[in-house]
Amino acid sequence: MKKISVLFICLALLFSCNKEDQLRLEQMQKDYETISGKTVDVEPASQADVPEEEAFAFSFDKARYGVDAGASVVVSYTLSRAAQVEAVAKGGWSAAVSSSDGLTGEITVTAPDPASPSDIVVIATAPDGRQIAATLPVMVRDPYTDATRTDVAALAYYGFHNGIANDHNFQMLADGGFNMITIESVDDWKTQLDLCQAHGVGGVLFVNGPAGDYYHDGTSTKLRDIVSVAKTHPALVAYQIADEPSVTQIPQLKYQKDAIEAMDPDHPVYINLHPGHAADPLSLYGTETYEEYVERFATDCNLEFITFDQYPVYQGYIDRTWYMTLVTVSQTAARHNIPFWAFTLCCREQGRADPTLENIRLQCNTNLAFGAQVNQFFVYRATSGTNFAPIMSNGTYTAAYDYCKAYNQEMHNRGYVFADCNVKAVRNTYIVENWLERLSLNDLPPQIKSIYTSRQTLVSLVENKGNEYIAIVNSLWNQPQTVKVEVEDMIYSIDHDGVFAELQPGVAEFQIEGGDMIVLKVK
Repeated sequence: MKKISVLFICLALLFSCNKEDQLRLEQMQKDYETISGKTVDVEPASQADVPEEEAFAFSFDKARYGVDAGASVVVSYTLSRAAQVEAVAKGGWSAAVSSSDGLTGEITVTAPDPASPSDIVVIATAPDGRQIAATLPVMVRDPYTDATRTDVAALAYYGFHNGIANDHNFQMLADGGFNMITIESVDDWKTQLDLCQAHGVGGVLFVNGPAGDYYHDGTSTKLRDIVSVAKTHPALVAYQIADEPSVTQIPQLKYQKDAIEAMDPDHPVYINLHPGHAADPLSLYGTETYEEYVERFATDCNLEFITFDQYPVYQGYIDRTWYMTLVTVSQTAARHNIPFWAFTLCCREQGRADPTLENIRLQCNTNLAFGAQVNQFFVYRATSGTNFAPIMSNGTYTAAYDYCKAYNQEMHNRGYVFADCNVKAVRNTYIVENWLERLSLNDLPPQIKSIYTSRQTLVSLVENKGNEYIAIVNSLWNQPQTVKVEVEDMIYSIDHDGVFAELQPGVAEFQIEGGDMIVLKVK
């Protein structure tokens, strides 16, 4: 990430010190002296007056960091010349400095719970006695939500084969923001579950073999042997037994599901359903409509959650039946009071667009806007029919991994908005379709007078733990657009880092990238 130089000489911004900066400088000095018991005398001299070879400044590796109440975040810094660094915090915050060479180091910042915004001052003292100061770019992510909040999950679908199932790749998985991974029973699944546990990842176990090879007798010795061992493993999340079945297979799948649940009632059985764009529903689903297909599985198989796959982003267009599928699945899940999981294509496959951060955002953010509790990334490891996946079959990583990692960080920073949420409505701002109503003023809370978008967006009205949010998703994955929100009473925006910002009455204008999402807190 590009470093952002913080050329503060005790917060003398823009190489000069105006009246406001001077007052803040004086307050910083008083705070520092009160907390540390020391005296600091740093002049707000112009950095332009300092010879280049003697320049003395902090750089932080991010524009700002978000931290949860009661949690910690590590801030990396670089100095232009070696110095001793100390950090001073107040209001219940703490900051500890670690450096081995005086030029680079880390500052571990811990927020109190509850947390109120507070400046954290770092002072660098050079061997010649010169001092500079800066405030750390750390902000409270969400001072309104307690530390017990939950998160939505990211699942890496089609995980590692034995040859690349090792500590390094499982750590990369965790570092990429993935909470879960699928494991095939034809691989060394016991070792992989152990690696999951070691790296804080959950495993979804294909109990019958590789994808497409599920339909075995539910009383088979192989199945019983696997479940009898796997059920006690702390990293196990679920068992997968079927991928895109027809309703004609329900009796056999129900029999197998019941057999697994009799042996292990503590872990759900995963049956992934077809997408909703079949040209001939009866031959593919075994029903005349997709709605009936999803309902039959939810009812007859007594599903603990609904999951489906559909990959809408093609090289020149988006498959708009995807929205119909999301409406059907989300409504069926709500009717049965169960969650639903959705897929995102993160590889090159079958004429669809190559993965980019923008189209991964579009797929995942739209899933969240409809209330999905897990975003499943297909495929995480390349197979014979796919390419340019996050990790190739030989263990090399591609840019697709970086896109997934970047998105997962955004998703987890705001995941508490969507985890266990109630989506009151999803509206469209530009195109009216049978399955998506157009946004009207009656849909908006009283704090918002209007939402203007230059092109098509989805607007999701979300309730969660007494809070109310609005998520606005740019439905164009390949171009930005302008969104204007007319605010009647103050609300908050929540950025990619999970940091809150006040939106005062008036018109707030956002430039939103392809597939990206604005999240507003209105109550």
